[in-house]
Amino acid sequence: MAARLTELVIQSADPRAAATFWAGTLGWELQEYMPGHVPWLSASGDPSGHDLKLVFVPTGADRPAGTRLYLNPVGSDLADEIVRLTALGAATAAEGPTNPWVSMTDPGGTGFTILPQRID
Repeated sequence: MAARLTELVIQSADPRAAATFWAGTLGWELQEYMPGHVPWLSASGDPSGHDLKLVFVPTGADRPAGTRLYLNPVGSDLADEIVRLTALGAATAAEGPTNPWVSMTDPGGTGFTILPQRID
């Protein structure tokens, strides 16, 4: 039987801020695992559910934040989505004019790109 992917663990300089940002971005409710106050979120919000969960942990002292994972949410209108995500705390990185995406970072330093449409 194949393994089932149920969690993506994201190291972050500020796990709470990053989780809050992604909750707003995806429209998922922010949850907290006890003990340890580990922030996480999923579409269902069910800790025992088998849907994908994003779990946010602090970056170790020996690793820089934001260098481990790139998530690619697809927005309906690229310009509107950039404005919305910037208001939630994202920062835009410089991109060349020929790229079909915009690179950003969440408040915890994790990079992601916004795609105007899915690239298959």
